[in-house]
Amino acid sequence: MIKFHYHKAPRDIPRIGVAKGDPMCHVYSDLSVDELVAWGAARGLDREWIHHSSMPHYDAFGERLEGCGAGVGRRELVADIRRWRTGEVGGT
Repeated sequence: MIKFHYHKAPRDIPRIGVAKGDPMCHVYSDLSVDELVAWGAARGLDREWIHHSSMPHYDAFGERLEGCGAGVGRRELVADIRRWRTGEVGGT
């Protein structure tokens, strides 16, 4: 399932026009990278824009926030990150 975790930008990111404190959203799949890529492709996002730091995710901001759904809380996000790190979920 595609999930959304809302947060505030921790710093200015001038190259993409984001200022510290702006609303952002981590968009991720609790199933596979393929599911995330499909969600992104349907919204004009490139696969290369996926961040792979804690788990594969897109950073949505600005107009792209309109395409995001109801958010998950921090507890669910952390549990999903753990599942990615332990290999319980994955895919290509």
